[in-house]
Amino acid sequence: MKRATKSEAKLVVLDNDDLISSETQQVQEMIRGRAYELSQQRGHSGREVDDWLTAESEVISVPPAELIEKNGTFQVTLAILGIPLRDVRVLATAGQILVRGDYQHRREDEEGTVHLCDFKSVTLFRSVRFPEPIDVNSLEVDLKNGILRITAAKASAQHAAAGAKRTTARKAAPKKKRAS
Repeated sequence: MKRATKSEAKLVVLDNDDLISSETQQVQEMIRGRAYELSQQRGHSGREVDDWLTAESEVISVPPAELIEKNGTFQVTLAILGIPLRDVRVLATAGQILVRGDYQHRREDEEGTVHLCDFKSVTLFRSVRFPEPIDVNSLEVDLKNGILRITAAKASAQHAAAGAKRTTARKAAPKKKRAS
C-alpha cells in the first residue's frame, strides 16, 4: 500500500520493499543497457567493469549521504544541489528509503563559447537502509541550500514515547474516594 504525505517532495510511504526493489532493478537495467552499448562501440571484450562504471556515471548520480542517529531519531542528509524539492521522490519503508530525482542541465545564456561544462542531465538515485525500523508516519523531508534532510523517529522510540504518555496519563488520573 502507498500513502502520500504532506510535503513538497513526492513522499511515498510503502508497506514493503517491492517498489524500491522494482525502481532499483529498472535503474540497473538502464545501466546494463548502456554498458552493453559501450562494449559494442569498442568492439572487443575485456573492459566490462570499465563499461559498467562509465554507464553508471552516465545514467545516475549517487549523491553523498550521511545517516545519523540521535535522541531516538534517524537523520539522513544528502547533497542534491540543483534539484528542486518538488522534483524529488522519496520512497520509504520501515527499513529503508530511496531518493530519486531527475536533474536536467540547461544553459540559461546561449551566448558565449563554452570551454568547460561538467554538468549533465542525470537521474539522482540513492538508497539508504536504517539499522533499526523507523516510524514511517514520522517522516519529514526538507531541502535547504542543496542539502536534503530526511528525519524519522525510530519505531522503538515511538512505542516508548507512546508508552510513557500512557503511564503519565494513568498517574495523572484523579483517584476515587472510597466510601467509609
